[in-house]
Amino acid sequence: MKCELLAEHNLALMLDFVDDENTKYDEAVLKAFLNEKNAYGYIAVDNGKAIGFAYGYVLNEPDGQKVYYLHAIDVVEGWQNQGYGTKLVRFIHEHSTTLGCRKMFLITNIHNASARRCYEKAGGICNAASDDIVFVFK
Repeated sequence: MKCELLAEHNLALMLDFVDDENTKYDEAVLKAFLNEKNAYGYIAVDNGKAIGFAYGYVLNEPDGQKVYYLHAIDVVEGWQNQGYGTKLVRFIHEHSTTLGCRKMFLITNIHNASARRCYEKAGGICNAASDDIVFVFK
């Protein structure tokens, strides 16, 4: 498996990538995403097929420091629980450090044991004792 930044040369692989029954990717929309400042996409490829996709954002803090927010990561069924997600998260974390980010963070559901294992194997630290909670506005 190879992890790399999503770029124009590998966009075509995303057209067949389905992470759930509701998501379908469009090349024009993906190209527009690539042009967004501070937005990054990542792709995991195995034997010429996209088996993982993730994206996130560099957030600039008022004191001049940067943090990386990993918004989503998906590995297609059949490739899950084999370490591919862990490799992709490690790749993203390494990339975030090259961008000058002092840390990377993400949000997941406490009951998503598979995701939590993946993030812990990749070196993430769960702050389960924290009083932090997430509010979502739609």
